[in-house]
Amino acid sequence: MEFLTSRLLVGFPHGFTTRRGGHSVGPFESLNLGGAVGDEPGNVEANWADVRRATGLSFARVRQVHGCGVHHAPGPSKAPAEEADVVVSARAGVAACVSVADCVPILVADPRSGAVAAIHAGWRGTLARAAEQAVRALADTHGACPADLVAAVGPSIGPCCYEVGGEVAAQFAGDFVRAGCGGGYRLDLRAVNVAQLEAAGVPRAAISVHPSCTKCGGDGYASYRRDGAKAGRMIALVARL
Repeated sequence: MEFLTSRLLVGFPHGFTTRRGGHSVGPFESLNLGGAVGDEPGNVEANWADVRRATGLSFARVRQVHGCGVHHAPGPSKAPAEEADVVVSARAGVAACVSVADCVPILVADPRSGAVAAIHAGWRGTLARAAEQAVRALADTHGACPADLVAAVGPSIGPCCYEVGGEVAAQFAGDFVRAGCGGGYRLDLRAVNVAQLEAAGVPRAAISVHPSCTKCGGDGYASYRRDGAKAGRMIALVARL
């Protein structure tokens, strides 16, 4: 099992999983953590059990809807129930958790209060400014100062591969969009989210960005754009120490 980490979050149990080290077979091989993508339920549960053993954590999970809703987790949830795309946790041993397969996963932590947030940001969630909502939730609920926060952006589809139509491109400004193939456009969704974190008060030096593209960066990543409906799901997780 592989966990990609950020030096900025070294004081917090955290990581971004890859596809490696699980029980799933076929197109889901092997660490698929998505329970609604067509994989065998027993394999998915075995994968989750391995993640729990490897991390020693329990997980606050939500039903993601490509928005900016915030779920303040009172404790772990074995299966996604609440609709949200931002999960906040301040309970030791309970990781805020989101699942991804090209969308941008973001982890945010407050070294002073210990509160953490996990964010799922596709283009709709990015337009809804989900990352800013996470910063606001940490400030409003846990007294976090945005200038003290640290954040990590995990592997996601990069501007090399993220083609969108004109209708979507028109909703994003300037340097985040460039010409693509066949009259389409390429969108740098990571850069938009970094800019939103900065606008919310998080210093750029306190934000790390993983450079890998989930579509073209190798088969170690789950990618909906590459594999379609048979794409598995990776997770991003962060917990209070």
